[in-house]
Amino acid sequence: MAKKQEAYKRTEKWWLGSVIFFYALYNLPGVPNYHDPKAALIHGALTIIPLWIVTYVGLVVVNKQRKLKNTTEAVGAKSDDNSAKNKEGAAC
Repeated sequence: MAKKQEAYKRTEKWWLGSVIFFYALYNLPGVPNYHDPKAALIHGALTIIPLWIVTYVGLVVVNKQRKLKNTTEAVGAKSDDNSAKNKEGAAC
């Protein structure tokens, strides 16, 4: 019996696939034709704008699904005198 895939893994796969797709469309050689400003605007609207949208929306969605741990929880509480010694610019 196959395990059910976690939601964030599916999201990350779709996100990666769509970013690669729009990046590949953006980098097609010879598209748009050189010295054609109208074609360049259409090309940008169909590739760059969706690429930006997919990237930033994907970041927000993945961040909602996988919250980063707070550094104090991940490392553990340190004593004040140890953390003061490690800080840059502390008394010599």
